Parts: sequence; C-alpha cells; structure tokens
Amino acid sequence: MTELHYALIGIAVALLVALYAYNKWQERRALKRLESSLREGVGDPLAGGAAVPARPGAERIEPRLGTLDEGAAAPAEAPPPAVVEWVEDPLLDYVLELRCAHAVDGVAVIDAAARLTQLNTTLPAALVAWDARSQQWVKPDRFGYYTELLAATQLANRRHALDEVEAARFIAAAQQVALALEADCDPPSVKQIVDLARQLDALCAKFDVKLGLTLEAGAAPWDAAKLAQAVAQAGFTAVAPGRWAKRDGDGRTQFTLASRSLLADRLLLELDVPTVAQAVQPLRQMASAANQLAAALGARIVDDAGRPIDAAAIDAIDAQLQTLYEAMRAEGVDAGSPRALRLYGDTDAR
Repeated sequence: MTELHYALIGIAVALLVALYAYNKWQERRALKRLESSLREGVGDPLAGGAAVPARPGAERIEPRLGTLDEGAAAPAEAPPPAVVEWVEDPLLDYVLELRCAHAVDGVAVIDAAARLTQLNTTLPAALVAWDARSQQWVKPDRFGYYTELLAATQLANRRHALDEVEAARFIAAAQQVALALEADCDPPSVKQIVDLARQLDALCAKFDVKLGLTLEAGAAPWDAAKLAQAVAQAGFTAVAPGRWAKRDGDGRTQFTLASRSLLADRLLLELDVPTVAQAVQPLRQMASAANQLAAALGARIVDDAGRPIDAAAIDAIDAQLQTLYEAMRAEGVDAGSPRALRLYGDTDAR
C-alpha cells in the first residue's frame, strides 16, 4: 500500500469513531429524557375491572374518545398520542395489567397489540398504554416508550356474552403480549371471566326493551309516492329500502320506521329504549310522529294485536317507561349514555 492508501484508511477510521461517539451521545440524551419521563411514574394495578389510580399528585384521565384537549401543548420531541378507540369501563370490561421489566418502544407494543386486536371474537379487545407525558391511557404510539399496559376485553353486549373459548383466547393473547414485551401478567381463570360476562349479560337482558307502534292502512295499501312524501314531511331519513330513521341534531337515531308488509299497508315505528336518553322523551316524540303519519296517510295507530292505541294508552306506557329508566339509572346504565350505547347500540355506539 502507498502512503495515500494508509492516509485514506486512517481518515475512514476516524470518521467511524466520530460517528459512533455521536450516536452514543444521542443515545445518552434520549435515555435521560426517558428516565425523566418514567420518574413521574405510572398507575397502580387494575384487576377485575377496578379503576387504576393515577400517580400520586396527578389526576387520573380515563381513556376517552377523541384527541388530546386542544388547549394542551404537545410534547416537543414526539407527536401527541394517537386517538383512543377503546374507552375503559369498569362494568363492561375485564382488564389485565401488564408491567414491563423495562421501557418498551411503541413499535414493539403496536406489534404485540395485534395479538389482541386480531382475536377471532365477537366482542372488542384492546391494548392501551400509560403515557407519562400526558398522564393518560392512550393507544400505543410508535414514537412512545411504555412500561404500563392494559389488556382489555368487553364482557358482553345485547347480542353476545363472552364464552369459555373466547375468554381462553383473550387470556392466551394477553400472555403472549406479556411474553413478547417481557412484562409481568397475572391472568385470571377462564371461569372468573365467564362468570363476570354472565352477570353483565343478565343485567343487559333486564333492560333490553323495544317499544313499537303500528300504522295500519285503511281499505288499500298506500301509494309509494304518497308514502315517501308523508315520511319525509315527518322528518325521517331513509337508511335502507323500506326503512327510515328519525334522528336528533347530533345524528343519533331516536326511533325508526319500517314497512311491515310488501303491500305497503303497515308501518312499524320502533323505539330502542336503552339507546335514547330519557330527557329526549322519545316515546312522546314517536307518538307525535305516529299521529302525523296517520293523519297524512289515513291510517290508524294500533298495537301488535291490532287494538287501537290512543293518548291514554301512551300515557300508561310512558309511566311504565319512566319506571324502567329509574331502574336503569339505579344499576348505573343510564339510557342513551356511552355505557348503554356500548351495551345496546350499533352504529351509534361511537
């Protein structure tokens, strides 16, 4: 080799050493920031759906829909946490805490979370992480570092309660997440989760009530154009062929209207009681819409047995409905609340 070759090799080695030193310096800076963040602490364990206390001196912020408060400043080094798609509820969800042995980067957490989010179960499952900067549980972000995670599954809704197979899958997936992230996990027995699911299912069934009013044509079925005009004038929006919805200002369904016959001579107005707030007085509104449609179509309002329904009957039904509302409130499931919508709702639940 010539002296030029040796000189070039020396320069290359010096550059590599400088680059290595710079990377180490950057790594030490990042670790200092991380240690400072973690020094603020994380919440205490959450088991069996109980609330997780926040760090002493810090207000616990529950997982919620939407983004961070608009007035809050975002961290300088990283984007704000992502939107939380799961809302913790101590009545509806079974929650397992996972404590990581060391801070885990967000990419690894997101990869591990797929074991829960891709479970082949009817009820939703989720993995959320405690974000020390914003002091709240968030959907894992790829720029974050986490030591506290919650694996959760909803126990039941009006259509289904978690069964033994699904509970076993949830526990196995949570254990796989813990193993992948070097986290401690104290899973319950399948029976414990299933028992809780059955209790919630029984509670859900108590208030799974729908009320209906039927419009019955006179001598002949209604003309399609006349029917469409009457429905539109009553403030209904078409949602499917032969099906309409009456919505409030926020787009939530208050009650529905559907054709009960291919001949278009019977219409059903239906109120899904648990999904609409008591303050809206949905039965009164549905009765008013029924009267408006009956006048426009020359129809009469009857019950399922064909008996006429008048104002006195509506008053009697409404009195029973108010009793049901009070019973729901006593059980912590207010009609129209986010909890009730998760239990009974479909598209309006989120």
